[in-house]
Amino acid sequence: MRANRRANQSVQFRLLSDGQLEELYDAALHLLEHTGLDLHHQEARVLLREAGAWVEGVRVRLPSHLVRSALATAPRSFTVFSREGNPEKDLHLGPGRFYFGPGPTCPSFRDPRTGERREYTRADARAVATVCDALPSIDFVESLGTIGDIPHELADVYEFADMIAHTGKPIVAWSYAEAGCREIHEMAVAVAGGAEAFARRPNYIFYCEPLSPLVCNAEAMDKVWYCARQRIPLIFTPCVIGGGTGPVTMAGIVAQAAAESWLGLVVSQLLRPGTPSCMGGVLSCLDMKETVLAYGAPELSLLQAGLTELAHYVGLPLWTTGGCTDSKLPDEQAAIEGALSLLFSALSGGDLCHDVGYIESAMTGSLQQLVMMEEAISCIKRIIRGVEVTRESLAVEVIHSVGPGGNFLSEDHTLRHFRREFWLPRLMDRSRRETWERTGSKTMGDRVQERLNEILDTHRPVPLPAGAQEKIDAILTTAQARRPP
Repeated sequence: MRANRRANQSVQFRLLSDGQLEELYDAALHLLEHTGLDLHHQEARVLLREAGAWVEGVRVRLPSHLVRSALATAPRSFTVFSREGNPEKDLHLGPGRFYFGPGPTCPSFRDPRTGERREYTRADARAVATVCDALPSIDFVESLGTIGDIPHELADVYEFADMIAHTGKPIVAWSYAEAGCREIHEMAVAVAGGAEAFARRPNYIFYCEPLSPLVCNAEAMDKVWYCARQRIPLIFTPCVIGGGTGPVTMAGIVAQAAAESWLGLVVSQLLRPGTPSCMGGVLSCLDMKETVLAYGAPELSLLQAGLTELAHYVGLPLWTTGGCTDSKLPDEQAAIEGALSLLFSALSGGDLCHDVGYIESAMTGSLQQLVMMEEAISCIKRIIRGVEVTRESLAVEVIHSVGPGGNFLSEDHTLRHFRREFWLPRLMDRSRRETWERTGSKTMGDRVQERLNEILDTHRPVPLPAGAQEKIDAILTTAQARRPP
């Protein structure tokens, strides 16, 4: 009998001690209570004042009991569902589980066929959703860009409409303002089969951001307000750039990010206790030579690991980052930086890891990078699954039967277990040299492009339910009416 031991549900490392986590927790509470944030939202300031916060103009300071109460009511575990009803595609956020997907809103896009850096279009939103739908180790969908061939004010709602029609996987949505947030919800409700069906099985999670350092604008809080009222799963995630919009020290960046994220948490839990909420923080450092966000830096992995441990320490899932690079192309640098950040995200237990497919310091989206990183994610998921130790897996009887000088290739035990025990690559090459040469001496980049072309040419996502597309089109028509003349 084994007792009084710690058992992780997956392979994980530990970056911070309990004592360090307590200090980070106290620092975030101190910032919220004594420094506070500028909150440019009248209704939220009234709500917080009535709950016991100190409000002076736009500055809001939160007593620690308000934050502790919000942390107590926010669920550690919740589910975002596949719109096609496939339980294998649901996101069950909770301890020991982690998921990967792309990010949104890159201003440029790398053409999936030619590699040309260009403007992102509506067709790209459909292509990204289709590719994500086809890749088994990509778990949720974002756009990798901002649509540029329609009116700017409608890019958010058109993006969601095109993505939900081309994937059955859960989506992470965003919007410019409350109007887009509402229209996205209406489309999701139409696909789910009604408001009650959506409330039971939400098919997306909504993403919004405050402004670092320590500011929340009206648009961000409007979206928190709407999502909490409708019980839409919510991510409230600051983007703290060390040395730019945050302090230069790792601990200070994590503490500031937690304080900024917990403002959204407190408001959502006051509006509707139990609102599914994911703590956020897109954290890295400012490259002091080039003055750009360093998105392939080792500091990104350290910061995200630290924030993940703090989120889990207080009982929240975390929105984290990986699979991204500062390289301008999906090349060798992109492979190294992207794979390292993905591995760190998984080893630290990050719940939702986004921005897979970002290149050029988050300025360009690349499906080539996404496809290459999906291979890395598949490999990492095998590593994280770890080593199972049972009588069957110890194989003592098999080893005894084969004995010295034998081989295990023809054993029934090998046949029963090799497919699960051994990870088999799809893109990385293990062939003998003569086979590699006979089949074209292809590089990793060649194989990535072939896989991407195959998906774009052949993959067909599960269609929307009957009547859903017509409802989505009607919502888009209504959205067009709010466009400024």
